[in-house]
Amino acid sequence: MKKFLISALIFFVGFFIIDKALIFLRNYSPTTEVDKRLEWIITGKINSNILIYGSSRGARDVIASQIADSLKTSAYNLSYPGSGVEFHEFLLEQTLKNGNKKPELVILVIDDPTEILPNGLIHFRLDRLYPLVKYPVIRDQLIARDGKNEFLSKFFIVSQLGISNFDITQKHFKNIDTLLADGSMPISYQDSRFNGQYNNTTSYYNIKEEVPTNLKSFMHILQMCKDNNIKLLITSTPNCFKSTIGFNERIKALSKDYGPFYMADTSKPYVKDGSYYFDDVHLRTPGAHIFTSELIDYIRSSGLITPMK
Repeated sequence: MKKFLISALIFFVGFFIIDKALIFLRNYSPTTEVDKRLEWIITGKINSNILIYGSSRGARDVIASQIADSLKTSAYNLSYPGSGVEFHEFLLEQTLKNGNKKPELVILVIDDPTEILPNGLIHFRLDRLYPLVKYPVIRDQLIARDGKNEFLSKFFIVSQLGISNFDITQKHFKNIDTLLADGSMPISYQDSRFNGQYNNTTSYYNIKEEVPTNLKSFMHILQMCKDNNIKLLITSTPNCFKSTIGFNERIKALSKDYGPFYMADTSKPYVKDGSYYFDDVHLRTPGAHIFTSELIDYIRSSGLITPMK
């Protein structure tokens, strides 16, 4: 029995020492990341008058620097490919909590028709959280969203980590996800699998299919803007297919007390020209510049922003 207790003690002490040594690995993880935007949000380094939130459509189709230059203000894109509305809610919450500059205008780029509907391609970007697990707010999210044990995460470093934390190599942008200085990620080329044909098929939006948690997050984004006296502009970008019947009406009904909803002008020739698209839901850079110009004109005409002197 004595031998067993000694062995157990040695094991526990060894495990404790190794576990605490993992603090260095945990704290090193952020330095290998190439996309620093989430860490900047958490550490209060976001300082722009206009902030853009959304999924890949916001990242690809809205050029923040073009908005900033045209409106003589500052703008930054916080859109993440593959992210859903719950992640956008989290980003805005943290933007408002951590000493970042409160924006004058938030542009929320939504996905037709899957903003509130179930979609297996967009989700809460847990992979963006794990490299930043040294921050308590990130650990709280991983406990809430990825099944991390609260007790174990509090006392053991190994319980906080994911597999990606053990990859200590310097990360690099992929060609499709190269981040510009303004946070935007436009694409210059076209997906070889895309046939470039505009799809005129009629589809209908079904409110009954909406995911309650998505709806709750969407409405919370709107309410946060209202509570913090931030102007809100909701917008949907062009797609290489016919707009979902009922989607725009649903968004208008939900947002009518919070801010305007700008829909892409589908009468413009580029909207139905497949050469302007990367694939059926993302514009190439030339198309993104055209749509961003439309957005700028709307912001200017609506008086949503005060140009800097």
